[in-house]
Amino acid sequence: MMGDAPAGRRSQSTAPVGVTTVNGTTTLTNRERREDIAFLSQAYTERGRRPEEVLDASERERFASAETDEQAGLFFKLLCRGALAAQPAPDTVIDADWRRLVAAGVLDELFAGTFDLGRYALDPPVSRSDSKGKVIDFTRLAATRDTWSRLLPEPPDPDVAVDVLHAASGGALKSRAFWAVREMRRYGLWRNESLDRFACVPDGRVRKRAVRMGLIDLPEKADTFADMKAVSRALHAVLRLGDAPQAAYDLPISAADQRCEICDAARMASCAMPHCRWRREHAEA
Repeated sequence: MMGDAPAGRRSQSTAPVGVTTVNGTTTLTNRERREDIAFLSQAYTERGRRPEEVLDASERERFASAETDEQAGLFFKLLCRGALAAQPAPDTVIDADWRRLVAAGVLDELFAGTFDLGRYALDPPVSRSDSKGKVIDFTRLAATRDTWSRLLPEPPDPDVAVDVLHAASGGALKSRAFWAVREMRRYGLWRNESLDRFACVPDGRVRKRAVRMGLIDLPEKADTFADMKAVSRALHAVLRLGDAPQAAYDLPISAADQRCEICDAARMASCAMPHCRWRREHAEA
């Protein structure tokens, strides 16, 4: 696994091409990893696709100058968006449901303590069961405000920020705890650079892509919260090694055209990725 220590000190990361590790997989050299990150970063820069801004410019400006309670309300909105996204649905569907929930005032009422569950149950602003059920996670986040608001206006201990979010959400924010950190860093609302090692979102797609490419040396199915922290730290280290765009975090990987998670012979043959552990291992098989 790539760590925060200087890359040259880890023999596993600098193993020669074709060397097989103890778990039976090959590993890329740091030069190959740098070339992969350069390829992904260039594509990310040229494509110009960026995540939807949950907090718009005026809300970010308000957060920067607001009193604690208003900051908490804006941060609550961000956390709820993260919780909503933790469901198996296309981004376009989640975005549409999010707009309906916001327009119906669900988040404002939950934060203010005036939410009427009965009225919501009779006339929900969204139709999908997954999105309707997320009100339970929103309610828990509203109830644990005293816990996660300790991270405002800036987490006093960067090393435990994601742990606080994960615990306060009852596990609803798992990979999305890292997403919340990433967005606050991208917005410039959290300024401590030490947060960056927990700002790479280690969701299933990112983990599988990073492992199959060979950017990190961890099992594809490493999905405990501790595993996710290790993946985020490893991705931060390898992206920094490859001089990825500032404030891009996992985005060159998560937004990449490469669909490593469903790679097959046809995709493998046409893939432009300079170095790929998955391709190498299948070529050698």
